[in-house]
Amino acid sequence: MDALTSLQKLGFSETESKVYLTLLKLKEASAVSLSKESELHRRTIYDNLNILLRKGLVSQVEKNSIHLYVATDPKNLQIFLEEKKHILENIMPQLNKEFKEKNENPLISVFIGIQGAKSIIEDALTSKKDACWVGGGYFFGDTLKFSKKFIEQKFKKMNLKIIQAETNKTNEIKKFVKKENLRILPKEFVSKTGYLIYGNKTAIGIIGKNEITTILIENEDCAKTFKNYFDMLWKLGK
Repeated sequence: MDALTSLQKLGFSETESKVYLTLLKLKEASAVSLSKESELHRRTIYDNLNILLRKGLVSQVEKNSIHLYVATDPKNLQIFLEEKKHILENIMPQLNKEFKEKNENPLISVFIGIQGAKSIIEDALTSKKDACWVGGGYFFGDTLKFSKKFIEQKFKKMNLKIIQAETNKTNEIKKFVKKENLRILPKEFVSKTGYLIYGNKTAIGIIGKNEITTILIENEDCAKTFKNYFDMLWKLGK
């Protein structure tokens, strides 16, 4: 990943990043020189220099009545990011409070991709709630590919009950769940759709060939309903 892309991932705009990197290269330069070197309009240069000045990433000097700009030590980027982290830490209690306030309506989120599914597993783990998982297990493992062993380690740390249909891959699930926490259903129950319940959350995973779509429902009544389905299937399993 190049420096321009990396700076943007840290929260700087493409133009801010380009001006800063150009200035690092030139050591010191006037707005006119920066404009020529970066091929950006002079007005754009001035606007972004002012932004970088406020962020402490650029300083200004005067030589022979000419305003020159100098990029400050890149270590200041670390200070800038630490300040942003400090701001986030200060407002996090308020954000969490507002996020967790009871809402009578179900909170529904849709995640597209493996990363979304992985984040839900992490959420289930950190919640420290009992978890119940039905269906889709074998297909889920195949879709995870190189992340499979990493996720299995997460499952081992959870108080997890699993119900899956009988296939030639049943033994794979036995590697990360206790025998007493596993029930096997007839092969007719094999499905690429499964659900995971933990606390007041229900995650429904729809597994494609190379992708996972996950619907996360945060609602007490919904979780209880799916848990009742789970208990019924648990009694049917071996």
